[in-house]
Formats: sequence, structure tokens, C-alpha cells
Amino acid sequence: MDKVLFIIDMQEMYAGRGRNTDKYRYDSEDLIDRINKLISSFKPEEVFYFKSIAKGLGGLMGGMPKAGTHEAKFAERLKLVGKNVYERSKADVFALDEIVDLMRSRNVKEVELTGVDANNSVSLTAISATNDLDLRVVYHEDCIVSPVPEKTNKLKEKIKRNRVTFL
Repeated sequence: MDKVLFIIDMQEMYAGRGRNTDKYRYDSEDLIDRINKLISSFKPEEVFYFKSIAKGLGGLMGGMPKAGTHEAKFAERLKLVGKNVYERSKADVFALDEIVDLMRSRNVKEVELTGVDANNSVSLTAISATNDLDLRVVYHEDCIVSPVPEKTNKLKEKIKRNRVTFL
């Protein structure tokens, strides 16, 4: 397997119809449409979904949804294919040792990124992929959003220095 697609935090809390639209001001319907189109270009075994799930203070502070809640479920219209679904409590997907091991065992060379949040989970995953795993990263700008878009440009400059390709 040469490349994979990561769908990060496309959960009800961040991208669902009932999300806090004052905090998450982007057009999630359009985002889901774009991601679903991209998913269709991959085989099911090449698509990986990641959920943020609160552990400890994360649940108390409201930054991540609690396991088993409606907010923790994937957004309703998100296309789910395959069985690659993972939960994590840290922003960087590669903080999960099993994902690092899986990418190595499958000989993955490139990771394409989509989802929420450009200023946190998506960018931290991009940096780990390039710096720690020497993977090529494709950053699908039209499939990535941020609740604080004002911070996004500065962070994009940082990850561009890390050999990330922007589409």
C-alpha cells in the first residue's frame, strides 16, 4: 500500500448539524461533500477515520466529546467505508503506536489529510508524519477546516517547511 487517506475528527461535535456554529463557523455540509468525494477515490482499506475522545480533563473542559455520546459519533452524512476507525485522546494521530506500526507494516509512503482542525490535529499529524516517519503528506486545503481560521495561515507556513504538499 503506497498511500492512505486520514479523516480526522469529522464528528458531530465538530462537523455535525448540531455543532456549536458560533465556535465552528465553517460550512460543514460542503466539507462533508468534498471529503466524501475524496473517499470515493480510495479503496476502503486505504481510508482511516480518527475520532477525538475525551480522557481525564479533556472531557471536563469540553474540548473533546465523551465516548458514547452523540457528539462523539461521526457526522451523519460522512461516508464510512472499511473498518479502519480509531479513537484517540491526543491531537496527533501518530501518538497512537498502533497507527505508526500499521503504516510501517503496510509500507505506506504518503498520507493524505482531511478533517478538523487545521490548527491542531491535522497540522500536528502532518508534522509528525514528515518529521518522525518521513512520510509524504498531502494537505487537502478544501477538505480541512479550522474553528479559528485567523491562525491557519501562520501554521500553514510552518508545515510547508516540513515538505507538506498543499492541494
